[in-house]
Amino acid sequence: MAQTVIEKIVQNHAVGLKDGQIVRAGDYVTLVPDHVMTHDNTSAVMGKFNGLGVPRIKNPRQPVFTLDHNIQDHSDDNQAKYAKIAEFAAANGVDAYPAGRGIGHQIMIEEGYVQPGGFCVASDSHSNTYGGIGALGTPVVRTDAAALWAIGTVWWQIPRTIKVNLNGALAAGVTGKDVIITLCGMYNQGEVLNAVIEFGGSGTAKLNMEERLSNAKTTTEWGALAG
Repeated sequence: MAQTVIEKIVQNHAVGLKDGQIVRAGDYVTLVPDHVMTHDNTSAVMGKFNGLGVPRIKNPRQPVFTLDHNIQDHSDDNQAKYAKIAEFAAANGVDAYPAGRGIGHQIMIEEGYVQPGGFCVASDSHSNTYGGIGALGTPVVRTDAAALWAIGTVWWQIPRTIKVNLNGALAAGVTGKDVIITLCGMYNQGEVLNAVIEFGGSGTAKLNMEERLSNAKTTTEWGALAG
């Protein structure tokens, strides 16, 4: 049986596989993400990382810091937190984007960190966004982000895939976001919980990039791990 898109991406990012091993849904694997993004919670991840007793980030090219969640807070405490993040990034050679630069997930895509067929994680539930360009994006908790800084790998159980075929075209006045909101309403009994949504069909090809990113992102609200 052919692999799903997600299984193929996992296959290409897995380490420690046996010779000739083909990964499938349900398998536990160790993966090397292309990148791990953290935003304002970088500060909390720093605390967990410092508690690991590791002197430096294993691969400084892997993490990306994007401050985008609390940029309206100009208090001394928040500005001090941002300064510590910037100092930590500089000391470790990590790419860091300051407050006001833009939304983290957009930065990850626009700056080329996420590539079609790639695998990126983020300590944010909407890392599903990366699926809009044909990559695997899935969230990790802060502890996992800290561990990634330290060792560069993360374990994952490959989820089942649910294929959603979109056929036809959007009617006048209907947006791509309407599609995913409708799906969330139609199938709201946990049918896709912790699954990966693979969009196909002639209608998917007619969605523009903004609509694809929006649909992929909102699979989070649908209960999926990636879209």
